[in-house]
Amino acid sequence: MKFTVNRLLMYEAVKTVTKIISKKREIPEISGILVEANADNGILTCTGTDIRTHIQRRLQSEHIEESGSVIITPILTEMLRLFDNETVDFESNGGRVSIRSGFARYTVPFLEAKAFPKLRIPFPEDTIQIKGINSLIKRTVFATDGNITDYSKASFSYVKLSFEGGVTQAEATDGKCMAVISSPHCADGCLEMILHEKALHILCGIVKADEELYVGIVGKHAIFMKEDMFFSTMMFTGRYIEASKLIDKVVPAYGASVDAREFLESINNTAAVFDTSDDKCLNLKIEADKLCVQVKTATSSSTMSVAAIDSIPTPPEGFHYIPDLLTDCLRYMAGPIKIGIDRRGFILIEASGCKYFVCPRGPACIREDKPEEKKKPKTKTNKSKAAAIAA
Repeated sequence: MKFTVNRLLMYEAVKTVTKIISKKREIPEISGILVEANADNGILTCTGTDIRTHIQRRLQSEHIEESGSVIITPILTEMLRLFDNETVDFESNGGRVSIRSGFARYTVPFLEAKAFPKLRIPFPEDTIQIKGINSLIKRTVFATDGNITDYSKASFSYVKLSFEGGVTQAEATDGKCMAVISSPHCADGCLEMILHEKALHILCGIVKADEELYVGIVGKHAIFMKEDMFFSTMMFTGRYIEASKLIDKVVPAYGASVDAREFLESINNTAAVFDTSDDKCLNLKIEADKLCVQVKTATSSSTMSVAAIDSIPTPPEGFHYIPDLLTDCLRYMAGPIKIGIDRRGFILIEASGCKYFVCPRGPACIREDKPEEKKKPKTKTNKSKAAAIAA
C-alpha cells in the first residue's frame, strides 16, 4: 500500500471513525482503524467499529500508487494532528507502516486487514431524507441507561426513532424518567428504528446540526449516509417499552405554567446546599401563584419560588423528586412550560413538542449526628483494701 493524502482531510476522517473504536484487548482487530487504498478508483477509506456499530469515511481523488489495506493504531489521529505539512505519505512494508510529512516521520506496526470484522451491507433499497436529528437525540438520549446488563431491561438503553408524515418522534425511558420529543419537517418519508444510546451519542457527535442524511434499513441494521460517510448500527428487536404510550395515560390533578429557565435556576440554587453525603432529594409544591422548591439536609435548608399562572395547588406537603432528573429535562427547554402532577406525584413537563415524565420518590433521609456519650472515668481499686475486704 502506498499513497499520498491531504493531511487535514485524512485527520478529520480518522478522528471521526475513532469515536466508535473499542479498546477491548481481547479483540485487537477492533482496536484499530482499517485503512483501505484503491488505486483503480482513487478512493481512500477509513473504517472503525465496536462490532455493533460501524463508521466509514471516504476520501476521493487521492494520489494512490499502490492498492492495499491495513489496520493501524488509533494513535494515527495524533500523528496527523502534529504534522504541519499539507500532505502526508503512507507506505506499508514488512509489517510496518511509514507515515511521513515534510521532515517528520513515524513508523508503526499494523495488523492484517483480513482480521478486521468488516460489515458488508448492501445499499438500502429505500431511503428517506432527514435533517436536524442532532437536536432530537440530545433532548432524548439522556433518558436512557447505558449500563444495563439485565436483558429483560435492555430497552432502557435504547431510543426509538419514528419518521412518519413529515414528523419525527424520538422517545426513551430508563424507568425513572421518560422523554418524548416531536419535530415537524424533519423527514420526507416513513421509517421506524430502535437504536442504542451509545450509537446515537456518536452519530450526534459526527453530524452537524442542520446536516441532511439519507436513512434506510437493511436487515437488522439502520444505515445513515451522506456523501463521504457511512454509519451503520444494529437495531433493537426485543420488547420495547414505549414512553409515548405511558405518558398518554398520565392524568394530572395539579399543575401550573412557569418559565423553564427560572424553574431550572431555582432547582440548581436550592441544590447548592447538598453535601456529598446528603440524600439528594427535592420537595416541590404548587401554591396559588407560585411553584415552591425546597431542599433540606441535616445542616442546612434552602427554599426558592417561581412565579406561576393557571395554578392548581398540590397538597401542602408537596411531592419529592431526584433533582438531577428534573434538571436533565429542563436544560433542553426554554420559555413557558406546562407542569402537570397526578395524585401520586408523577410529574409531566411539556413545551413545544417536548414531553418529559419524572417519577416521584420518598422524603429525604436526613442523617442525624448523635452526640458522643461521655465515657465514665475508670476508678482505681486499691488492691490491698480489696484483699482485706475479701478476707
